[in-house]
Amino acid sequence: MATTATKTPRKAAAKPAAARAAGARAAKPKAAATAPVEGAAEAVKAELRLKDLVERVAAATGGKKAGVREIIEATLVQMGDALKKGESLNLPAFGKVRVARPAADGGAMTLKLRQIVPGGPKGKAAKEGLAEADDQD
Repeated sequence: MATTATKTPRKAAAKPAAARAAGARAAKPKAAATAPVEGAAEAVKAELRLKDLVERVAAATGGKKAGVREIIEATLVQMGDALKKGESLNLPAFGKVRVARPAADGGAMTLKLRQIVPGGPKGKAAKEGLAEADDQD
């Protein structure tokens, strides 16, 4: 007497291949370049606007938004001018920025950012701040 084995269909086979591929594409966010920061409770925005930056800096420093905005705008102008001249930026809290491809005919320049990660691949620890450890306001 011959027995026949019955196979149960796989769950993945229940969807057509095109639907599986579309679902995989939809699951990946387009702004994957911004990864969440450790300890961040809220979802990461894909873009930080000047208004948001001014609010964050004003909250961090206790300064008035109008004064903070003026300083940030002047800083960004100086950074932009330096990059247009081909200078690289070395900003410890931000990283090292250099021009990878200069702007051609009024187009956009391509920048390369290298962030310094404490304890990164070279094993270097983060530098201490300027204030002494026991100095607190």
